[in-house]
Amino acid sequence: MPQLSPLFWVVSSFMVMFLLMSMMVIFYESKVSISVINKCKVSLVEWCW
Repeated sequence: MPQLSPLFWVVSSFMVMFLLMSMMVIFYESKVSISVINKCKVSLVEWCW
């Protein structure tokens, strides 16, 4: 197994942190604007049908 460079670990950890932060932000936004998301879902379902 080849030795991974420290830069790779830094980049990968940064990406994981960014992913977690974005997921938290999306979850928070969805909790705040759940009615808006429900409206979007309804309109999307109507558009699909």
